[in-house]
Amino acid sequence: MNLKRLSDESGLILIVALTLLTALTLAGVTAFIVASTDVKVGGNVRTTQTALQVAMAGAEHARETLRASNSASSDSTNFSEELAERVGANGVLNGYSASTDDSPIVSSNTLISGYTYTAYLTNDVTEGASNTMDSDGKVMITSVATGPNNTTSIVQTTVKLYSFSTSSPAAMYSKDNVTLNGSSISIDGNDNSSCGGGNLAPVYTMDPATTTTNGSPDLSGSPSTPQHGSTDIDLQAYIDAIKGSANYTLTEDSSGSTYGSSTNFVTVYADALGTQADGELRLNNVDGYGILLVEGDLQLAGNINWNGIIIVTGVITTSGGGSNSKNILGQVYSGSSSLGDSTINGSVVIGYHSCNVKKALSSQPLKMVNWKQDY
Repeated sequence: MNLKRLSDESGLILIVALTLLTALTLAGVTAFIVASTDVKVGGNVRTTQTALQVAMAGAEHARETLRASNSASSDSTNFSEELAERVGANGVLNGYSASTDDSPIVSSNTLISGYTYTAYLTNDVTEGASNTMDSDGKVMITSVATGPNNTTSIVQTTVKLYSFSTSSPAAMYSKDNVTLNGSSISIDGNDNSSCGGGNLAPVYTMDPATTTTNGSPDLSGSPSTPQHGSTDIDLQAYIDAIKGSANYTLTEDSSGSTYGSSTNFVTVYADALGTQADGELRLNNVDGYGILLVEGDLQLAGNINWNGIIIVTGVITTSGGGSNSKNILGQVYSGSSSLGDSTINGSVVIGYHSCNVKKALSSQPLKMVNWKQDY
């Protein structure tokens, strides 16, 4: 009888089967939980990363909006007007906070469905966030993005106005010799009276280059005579830094064209060395507002009116009869060339105009000083 019970294994098989079934069930449940957790974690990561990208997009939108606003302001040398415009009803610049009543500089809920961004403007930490008087040309943008499941991402960027690292000491700067021919030439280093800036020399050449005058051109400024010295401005570096944002790229000579306007300063770039057989860009009867960048030489022919900055890695020459006037109100930077000197002939007026210089520079994207994600 006992032997019969020991040889009956049907109960044992059932126990083993139930045990395996339980183990498989537990393994399945565990796999489901792990998979569900991974899906949730992955979803949260995607949501967080999307919110961060939306916040970054908001910061870039605010940076361009701030640049455009500053360019159109009465004083583009600082952000005081832009800061004052953001102050809310409490009369204090608060920036981003749960209870802020500041006016955001930009906001949007259409970039990605389910996500919004709002960007606020404050002064930089050096001058105090709530200070609406900006003296260093730097401010902070705080962009806040929200998404599904109460996801929030905050990006803070400090931006500053574009400026030259080394300013020209004259209305016309040259690394090579400058020759001025004729009494119809006027080069004035005194700032335009409506701008109220400092006064410069009419012409400055980098040693050992010099300025030669023939026919008594009219030169004025402070000092009123051509100057020379060791100031070495890296013109190629300036062009490299700015040309990427050019509104116009010239691949051939230009005649009868207008670039920009008094309310819309632009950037015009030409690689004359790469596109012109003689390495020279020739402008004939051209009006322009903003920054003209030329890699190579520049020849101004016919009637020329340029308001802003001209930067040429090579030399500048003017041509045309006495009736073909050239008027440059801003500043001129020229380099050197194996072909000869910068030679100015005919009816030419070059006048330092700091307002046009500032407007030209304010057309450039604001520089990002630092960037961080806040938590």
